[in-house]
Amino acid sequence: MTPNQFARQHGKDALHSIVVSWIPLIGAFWFLAKPILITAVSEAVAGDIQTQVEKSVRPINSAFKVLLSQQILNLKKDIAAMEFDKEHEPESWTHGEMQELVSMESELEALQEAKEEL
Repeated sequence: MTPNQFARQHGKDALHSIVVSWIPLIGAFWFLAKPILITAVSEAVAGDIQTQVEKSVRPINSAFKVLLSQQILNLKKDIAAMEFDKEHEPESWTHGEMQELVSMESELEALQEAKEEL
C-alpha cells in the first residue's frame, strides 16, 4: 500500500467514524426539535382552521340576526296590540291575557339579549 492509498483509506475511515458519531446527535436533535416543530405547525393550522370557521359561520350568524330581528319585531307588534286592547277594553281583559302579555315581554327580553350576544 502506497502512502497515497494509505492516506485515502485513513481519510475514508475518519469520514465514516465522523458520520457514525453524528448519527446519535441527529436523533437527539430530532428529539429536542420535534416538539417545537409540532407546536409551531399546530398553532399555524389552528389559526387557519379558526379563520376558515369564522368565514363559514359569518353568513349563518348574519342570517340568525335577521331572524331574531324579525321575531323581535313581530313580538313587539303583538305586545303593542295586546296593550292597546288592555287600555281600550279593560273590562274584557282576562287573567290569561295578562299572563300571556308578561310571557311575551319576557320572551322579548330574551330575544333582545340573544341578539346582543351575536
